[in-house]
Amino acid sequence: MEEEIEALRQDIRHLMAMHTASYVTLTSLVATHPNPQQLQLHLVTALEAVLGSERLARWSDDQKAIVRKVVETFQHVQPAAFIDPLASMGGRDPRNDPR
Repeated sequence: MEEEIEALRQDIRHLMAMHTASYVTLTSLVATHPNPQQLQLHLVTALEAVLGSERLARWSDDQKAIVRKVVETFQHVQPAAFIDPLASMGGRDPRNDPR
């Protein structure tokens, strides 16, 4: 029994780590989306469609609230500033410089 409990604890730790990695990745995708307004509209539409679906009909109110909170969190992510990967090289493009 103790082994089963420890296995469940490990599964939960792994799920938490996977969730965190997914959250970081999705936050970056949202922040760098080329059309933030379109993304926000799509998030709202998709959220309401999922929460009203038959698939989630048997989910608890807590589970549905978590889904809503996470999606709404992504709606507050601000577009990222432009990142110039060559800026740290003084603007020099290494593809054009055979050094």
